[in-house]
Amino acid sequence: MTEGIRSGTAVGSFWAEEERCGGRAVALPSWLLTTSNEEVAATVARLYGGQSRSRDRQQDLFELTLDNDAIAVNVDGPEAVVNRLVLQQVEEHAPIHVCDGFNFLQPMDNAGDPCGCPESVFDRKAAARSGRGPKPDARLAFRLAAAPDLVIFHLTSSTWEFSDSLSAAVAGMERGDNGAQMTISLQRKAVTTRSGMAVSYVRPILSVIQQEFAAPGQLRLAA
Repeated sequence: MTEGIRSGTAVGSFWAEEERCGGRAVALPSWLLTTSNEEVAATVARLYGGQSRSRDRQQDLFELTLDNDAIAVNVDGPEAVVNRLVLQQVEEHAPIHVCDGFNFLQPMDNAGDPCGCPESVFDRKAAARSGRGPKPDARLAFRLAAAPDLVIFHLTSSTWEFSDSLSAAVAGMERGDNGAQMTISLQRKAVTTRSGMAVSYVRPILSVIQQEFAAPGQLRLAA
């Protein structure tokens, strides 16, 4: 897991989940685009299809639910990625534990020290569910492959699936300065619980299309 995404500005964000009451992240049925730029919203809707969502928060924020589950994106290098584990204070939403699964990343006084997280993914997930351990904070900065000169977008997810796919996808980029062309997609899965209840899951997934993509420059976005 790495630290990246430095100074700069993202004009829009893609979401596969959103925070509801109590700080709980809930999966969305389709990609949600949020942007304060009306022209950006119109362009994305033209490229991928989309319906405006009613806004009851910021009046200057455009929200679109998109029709496409899979979107090709250009990632300009390893600095376009943040993939870490974070435990926050419930009431203040302030991070009290930030690590890469093995060593602390923050606070700086503890950076590099063992974080004490379990070695197995199963135990890490169990600790996160109970509120005792950190959960993924995975972020990606990208440009749309269909409109590479448009703007830079962000995608943030707290799912283990996206964190795992992000780790695998950027492994090649960390060996050089080149970027990659990837696909962000929504993975749908239906399961039946022991009680017979049908439950469906929607998770964001990242996959590589072309590893040695010739990026025009490295992204600079604030974490």
